Amino acid sequence: MPRRPKPQKQRITVVVNSTPITVVLHPPTNARKSWYAYWNGLSTSKSTGHSEYVEAVKAVENMIRNGGERSNLSDTILTDEEFEEIQRQHFAKKTDPMAQKRAAKSLRECLDAISAFKEIVGLHPITKATARDCEKFQHDALQMPKNWRARYPNSRDDLPTLSPTTVDKWSRALQAAWERANRNAGKKCIRSVVPENKLLSVNPWREFSWVERRSRPIRQFTEEELLGVLDYFEVKFAGVTAALTLVKTFLWSWGRRIEVVNLRWENHHSVGNENHFEIMGKAGVEKWFRVPSGLFEELVALRTGSPFVFAAFSQQLRAFHRSSRHPWRADNISQDFIPANLGDWFYRQISQWSESLPNGSAYVHVFRKTSLQYARSGEDLNRLVAADARLTESVMMTNYVKESDPEMRQKSNRTFHRILASLSPEVARRYGHAISEIDSLKSRHLAAVQVEDWELASKLAAEIAEKRRQAG
Repeated sequence: MPRRPKPQKQRITVVVNSTPITVVLHPPTNARKSWYAYWNGLSTSKSTGHSEYVEAVKAVENMIRNGGERSNLSDTILTDEEFEEIQRQHFAKKTDPMAQKRAAKSLRECLDAISAFKEIVGLHPITKATARDCEKFQHDALQMPKNWRARYPNSRDDLPTLSPTTVDKWSRALQAAWERANRNAGKKCIRSVVPENKLLSVNPWREFSWVERRSRPIRQFTEEELLGVLDYFEVKFAGVTAALTLVKTFLWSWGRRIEVVNLRWENHHSVGNENHFEIMGKAGVEKWFRVPSGLFEELVALRTGSPFVFAAFSQQLRAFHRSSRHPWRADNISQDFIPANLGDWFYRQISQWSESLPNGSAYVHVFRKTSLQYARSGEDLNRLVAADARLTESVMMTNYVKESDPEMRQKSNRTFHRILASLSPEVARRYGHAISEIDSLKSRHLAAVQVEDWELASKLAAEIAEKRRQAG
């Protein structure tokens, strides 16, 4: 039987603060039961405290970062409290008020995912988790009923289990959380909370294949539904004109809920007979969107002394409830306009209206999906210019060029005409674009030519010629 090979002296390089340090590791002997390490600056080699080579290497890295001294186990393990504080420090870096609101929501979702991981895996601290633990978390979570956090004695036993989409959402939040505590993650790592030797060196969420989330069809509104939602608010909330203008603004703005309900008059830009609004969107993305003249007149009619465009909503909804069969509900409406309250109220109404739709229930974000579906055609000038310049689009827009107001206006106009070209004359009219049928066809024809949809352009040209012939 061959002899077991003896471990040999090893030479490794440890990088600390961008400085490479060469370390010589001496294997255990009869007198020395552990690996010993030596690097320039030591008077003599020091014990790592480990007889296994892999553990000795980890100990050396910690020793160098700790001034040459071996750390206690408690000094090198990242606790759950420290891990969560790292997440809080990350999201606290936002300074813009809108960004702070989004960050607060993201932090809640992150801490919720961490809580789910703790309860399902049962590991303490969770930073000791390996790729096996993370993969097991995904597998076990898929077996949990939807009410697993609030099981009562009379709870049903036949409830469906957590969906792959929920598990995927948690996993993405956890992967990002681990990255913020990973010393090798570059700028993504938050280094101000704990000493360097406590930070993680790997991200286990990158070391296994994840469960696949369910593929769902993209929900978009049909033209009948776009007209139906206007009818719903006109009938159910007569006199609350702010709700109607909000519906129309969502379609033309292709905006997110928080962006639209927070719209301010200071964001308005008037250029000739065009009316644009400026929005600072998610991740600091700036955009303009144009509204038709009819809709802008409706917005002006709502204007109050408040800087918010939809501030009249609170007063209108209180007046509506006072004249209803439930006047006490008016007392539940805040005297001051709070954009988030409008967003929540509108979300509930869209959900209630869409419950019985043939195409299934919907939510506010479907307006954005519908608008972008209408505007999806056409050239992407940023992408083309960046490709010609041999740059990525993000590098070009961040470091080389800046979009001026005229460019933002042109982009807003292009998207406006693309949306208009996709709407029927009836939908365009109900949503504030009050022009003749021939003018509507001409706008759609112009948009089709701009995006080089020659088949549609030819069809529209024939329709325009027929309308003019009929008009004499």
